[in-house]
Amino acid sequence: MAFGRLWFSLKRRLGIPAENSGDGPRVEIPHGIAAIRASLPRSRRTGFLNEQAFAAELVEFKQDGEGPRLHVISLSDFRQAVGPKWDRLQGLVEVALDTIIRRHVDINKDVFTRLSGEIACLALPDANRSDARTRVANIAQDLGTHLFGDSLVDGRRPQVLAANLSLDEALTAEGGMDHKAIERALAQSAAAVAAEAVKAKAPPAKASAGAVFAISGQQAAKLEEPDWFLPDQSPLRGADAPRPVMRQANHLGGADVKPAPTWFDDAVKHLRGADAERQVMRIENALQGGRDSGFSSESNLTMVWTPTWVTGRNEVAAFHARILRTDKVRGPTREGVHAYDGLVPIEVLTLDRFSAFQTAHELKHMHYTRQRMGLTVPVHWTSLSPKSRDFIRMPYEECPPDARRRLLKMEIFGLSPAVPQAILSRMFAPLEGLGCDVLVRLPLAAPEMISQLPSARAVGVDLAELADDERVGDAELFQRLDMFRQTARQNRKACYVWGVRRRPLIVQLVKAGFSLVNGPGIMCDLAHPVLPTKAAQ
Repeated sequence: MAFGRLWFSLKRRLGIPAENSGDGPRVEIPHGIAAIRASLPRSRRTGFLNEQAFAAELVEFKQDGEGPRLHVISLSDFRQAVGPKWDRLQGLVEVALDTIIRRHVDINKDVFTRLSGEIACLALPDANRSDARTRVANIAQDLGTHLFGDSLVDGRRPQVLAANLSLDEALTAEGGMDHKAIERALAQSAAAVAAEAVKAKAPPAKASAGAVFAISGQQAAKLEEPDWFLPDQSPLRGADAPRPVMRQANHLGGADVKPAPTWFDDAVKHLRGADAERQVMRIENALQGGRDSGFSSESNLTMVWTPTWVTGRNEVAAFHARILRTDKVRGPTREGVHAYDGLVPIEVLTLDRFSAFQTAHELKHMHYTRQRMGLTVPVHWTSLSPKSRDFIRMPYEECPPDARRRLLKMEIFGLSPAVPQAILSRMFAPLEGLGCDVLVRLPLAAPEMISQLPSARAVGVDLAELADDERVGDAELFQRLDMFRQTARQNRKACYVWGVRRRPLIVQLVKAGFSLVNGPGIMCDLAHPVLPTKAAQ
C-alpha cells in the first residue's frame, strides 16, 4: 500500500493521469529510474565546460531554434610574438584568459570552454548581437593589455584575434566542434588585422618604455638600419644612375689606418717617425650598462603583522602588513616602506605580489576560523597601473566576498603632490571590484591632497616616512598630526597613524580621535595575525 501511494504521488507530480481516471488520453508510464529521469526536463549547464559538454550545449541551442553565435578568441599572435617563452608562460596565460573571460560573462547563463592553451570559445545565449560583440571586444582588449602591455614587435603590437561564426558552421554532423571551421574563421580575422597593421604601422623607435611590465617581458624594439633610398622615389637607371666612385681617405690601410678622431687624440702633425707623439686612447662618452637590480641572489622577503589599536572598539582589533627585506645574509633589514627603497616599478610589483599572496592566505584562514580581526595591506600606487593591477587583484578574487568586505582594507601608499590628478582619479578603479575599503597614506606635509581623493575611506600618515626636518618633539608632532586630522575630518574621512613609538603620544592620538594607531609603542610585530591574549594586551 505504501509503495502504491508513493507511485500515485510521483505520477501526479509528473502530470500523468491515473489509470482509472478519464482525464485525457492514456499516457505510457515510464518504468525504472532511468526512464523517469529521461522524462524530467533537463537543466542547462553553464559556466566553464569541457569541449564535449560545450558542444552538447551548442547542439541544444541549435535544436531550440536560432541560437547564439559562437565567439572564438585566439592568442596565436601572442604565442608567435613571445616565441620560446610560450612554454614557460602558458600556465599564466591560461589563468589570465579564464579570469578575464569570467569577468565579462555571466557564469549562471553563459558557457565557455578552452580548445587549447591559446584558443577559447564562448556562447552568450541571452545577449543580443550588439551586447555580445561589445563583451568580446572588451575581453580582447583586456587580454591584450594584460598580456603584452604597450610593447611593439616588428613595429606593431601583437593582437588578440576574435572571430564569430554560426552554430551550423561551428558544429560537425556528429555534434562535435568543427576545428577546421574555427581555424578558417580565425585566419580571416588574422588577415583583416594584418591588413590594418600594414595601413598604419608604428615606427619601432616609438616602442613603449613600459614593455618590461608586460607578462611576456618583451623589450622595446631596436632602431632599424637607415634607409638608403627614399621610398617615394624610384632608383635611377641607365645613364642617369649614379656612378660609384672610389675615394681613398688616407694612404694608410689595415692596422696602420688612422684611428677615429672621436676615440683618439690626434698626434701633432710636424713630428714624424720615432719622434712623433704617441696616440692615447680616450673614451669620452662611455656607454653605461644597465642599472644593478635592487634584488640579489641572497634577497629574502618576510611578512610580519603589526597589531593595530582600533579606537572604535577600544582594543587591538586589526593587523597591518609589513614587509622585511634582506639583500645579504646577516645584512641590514629594510622594514616597511623602506623595503621599497631603490627599486624600479617592476621590482615594486614583486613586493606587492608577495604581500597579496600572503594576505590572501591569511584572509581565508581568518574567515574560515571565524575571527573578527581586520587586515590592512599596503600596495604601492605604481602597482595599480593597467598592466600590473591584475597581479594584485587576482589573489584576493579567490577569497570569499564576505571576507573581503568585512576583514580586508587596502592601503595605497607612495603618493606625492607630483602625481597627476588624472592618475589619482583612476587609481581606485582596480580595487572597487574587490568590495573592500580603500585607505590612502599621504605625506604629512601634503594635507591638500585629501580633497583630491573622493573614493578613499580614510587617510593616514606613516611616521617612518617623515623627512629629517619633520622629526620634531612629541608636542609639535601632535599639533601637525592634529591639523592633518582636522583636514581629513573636513573632507569626511577617517584618519590613522602608523609607526608611533612612544606611549604618551599614542594616548594623545587615541583621545584626539584617530581611528587606527599602531607602532612599537603598542605591541611588537607578530608572524601571523593572531588575536593576542588579554595578558599580552
